[in-house]
Amino acid sequence: MKTLLLKLLFLLIVSLATAQTYNIESYQKTSSAFLYLLSSNDFISKNDTINEMIVDLVQPQLSDSLIYRKKQHHKLGPMGWLISTFGNFNWRAFSMKKEKVVGTVVRISRSGEEQFTEYDVNFDINFHLKKYLNRVFEMYDRQGKIKRQDFTSKRKIDFNASPFVRDTNNIDIRSYRLHCELTPQREYRAIMNYLFLPTLPGAGGLKQHSNLENDNPTVGFYGVLCLDCNHSCHPEMHPYEWMWWLKANEGDMGSKKEWHFGLFNEGSNRMKKWSKNPKSGKIKVPFAFSIDKNAKIEIQHGAMNEFSEDVSSFTNAEKIKLQATSMNIELRSKDFNKNVELSFKNPINTKGLCYWFSDLNYDDENKIISGYFNYAISAKDLYSCKIVFGE
Repeated sequence: MKTLLLKLLFLLIVSLATAQTYNIESYQKTSSAFLYLLSSNDFISKNDTINEMIVDLVQPQLSDSLIYRKKQHHKLGPMGWLISTFGNFNWRAFSMKKEKVVGTVVRISRSGEEQFTEYDVNFDINFHLKKYLNRVFEMYDRQGKIKRQDFTSKRKIDFNASPFVRDTNNIDIRSYRLHCELTPQREYRAIMNYLFLPTLPGAGGLKQHSNLENDNPTVGFYGVLCLDCNHSCHPEMHPYEWMWWLKANEGDMGSKKEWHFGLFNEGSNRMKKWSKNPKSGKIKVPFAFSIDKNAKIEIQHGAMNEFSEDVSSFTNAEKIKLQATSMNIELRSKDFNKNVELSFKNPINTKGLCYWFSDLNYDDENKIISGYFNYAISAKDLYSCKIVFGE
């Protein structure tokens, strides 16, 4: 037994000592958004625009990012087809390519119980970044052209007023809210509730969840932009399939960056042409390290179902070879090497998940290495994780 333990210890030491290497590709000045990654979380939390700039650095993608069906409707047998075809009650794609949005949460809602196949976990967000604000302008303009009143609402919409008519020199971003909606798979709502974000009735708000602790976090979503013409043709992202945020709250003077990521399949049967299973894609996560401090990345898997196809073809980059629960990654420049300790709280050995580094930059003036930590995934129904960058 003692001999076996010594062999295991030897193998662990060897795996830690044998660093995998990545070459630094550029030597430019660090961009302002990456510089903010070195700020305290308290500082970031007090400025929604800066928070959104950081969260916007994340780059998600799905293998089914293109959609080929313009409309989706409630699946109520022949009745669903009839109300869509003759009554035009449906969801209408605003873009035939899935898109990213980044904003700040102003309202959350979720169903108390499932109605037919619908169980909503919804977020309404406002935008401080102009590119997303301009995009949602276009969606409200499209709604204004259709001019549909919601027959279920007592309040009638004035299409001759804001947000359909706007003074571009005096914009109230609160008027341009985007509704982001998802029905998670029924059998995974409980584990999502405990390991990712609140999904169950009576589970409390975002502030009560340990992954957020904030009623108004900045979040990123990736999914289908559409108009919900079951009501007033208001702008939605439905469904969102990637969701992520940086946990940055007031009073947290630390500089560790705790990211949360979730990948979901739409659990109702209404969006089969817009959300396919298994979910296969990749995501780029930004980081920045000062070269005079220790650099660590810790990964903790969260709510998930089984993994699916081999994702080795998702990138031509050299993938990280998982040798142990902790290993060294060497970022090599022309003048020096920087070690990054990569560790896993609950490592998983699967061909449906892989990691690599990209876009590495060294800023000699500020002594900062920045870049992206990437992961590709193919999972059935859902996958979530936490990634922490710090000393």
